[in-house]
Amino acid sequence: MMYQRYLSVGLLLLLSTPLMAESPKSPYSREELLIVKNACIELGNRYAHYLDSGQNEKIPELFDEHGSWQSRSGKYTGREDIKLAFSNRPKNRRSVHIITNHLVEVQSEYLAEVRSNFVTYQTDQATGLVSFKDQPVRVGHYLDECVRDGDKWIFQSRKMQSVFDRQKP
Repeated sequence: MMYQRYLSVGLLLLLSTPLMAESPKSPYSREELLIVKNACIELGNRYAHYLDSGQNEKIPELFDEHGSWQSRSGKYTGREDIKLAFSNRPKNRRSVHIITNHLVEVQSEYLAEVRSNFVTYQTDQATGLVSFKDQPVRVGHYLDECVRDGDKWIFQSRKMQSVFDRQKP
C-alpha cells in the first residue's frame, strides 16, 4: 500500500514537471512561449544569414539602439559601433554558419536569454565554394539577451565566445 502511494506521488510529480519547467515568472501561455522562443532563434538565424551572404549593413538592425556585440576583437555598443565593426569585413567573404542546440529561457515579458553553439566555414571565393582544407574556421557559443521591441524581438546583447578559432593567413 505504501509503495503504491509513493508510486502515485512520483507519477504525479513526473507528469507535472513540464508544467513547472515553463518558467513560473513567464506571463506567456505555452503557445506564446513557443512564439517567443522561435522569434529569438529566428533572430540568431537572420544574423548568421546576413553574415553568410555578405549583407553586413543589415546586422545593426538586429540590435537594440544601445545594444552590444562582443567577440575576441572587442565590445561594440550601439548600432553605429556595431555597423563600424562589421563594415571592416571583406565584401567578398562568404561563410556558412551552422547554429544548433538553442536553449531559450524566457525571463520576462520583455527579456529572453538564448545560448547556442555554432560552427563557421568560410570562403573568400566569389563562387561561394568552400574548400575543406583548414575548415572549420571557428567553433563556439553565442550568449544572447533578446528584448521585445514592439511586435518583434531584437538583440540587447550578443556575445560570441570561440572555443576554436583558426586564423586565416
